[in-house]
Amino acid sequence: MTKSKSNTHFLIAEDDEVDILALKRILIEIDQDIAFSIAHDGNEALAKLRENAARGKEKERMIVLLDLNMPRMNGHEFLDTLRADPAISDTQVFVLSTSTHPSDVSASYKKHVAGYIPKDRLDAESFRQLFDSYLRMTAFPEDD
Repeated sequence: MTKSKSNTHFLIAEDDEVDILALKRILIEIDQDIAFSIAHDGNEALAKLRENAARGKEKERMIVLLDLNMPRMNGHEFLDTLRADPAISDTQVFVLSTSTHPSDVSASYKKHVAGYIPKDRLDAESFRQLFDSYLRMTAFPEDD
């Protein structure tokens, strides 16, 4: 595992089990030791991010793979709450959605997502290449 991948944890915020399995398989292809967890709605995802933030210097760098259409708290509500919470507001989020509606795309970018990926454009190899490159090439801030 390269240095940029170490201490990185993917949080899959998704309620569809088929999509969850596909994302897990792709992450494992990137690196068998890559850390990931699942949240089935926005509330669960926020709880996991806050729990991680409370770990202080021991926390992992969390990257959220966010579905917009989830029960209890959808992706837009999640982003509103995330960006309003100073402890987790700088979390990197990639939206993975079946929606290509311009209002969903625009609203997501206004909430500072790192990328918006329509699920119908997503194939395993492209996804693997995207995140493998992202983790190798991106500079992240050092923890305080």
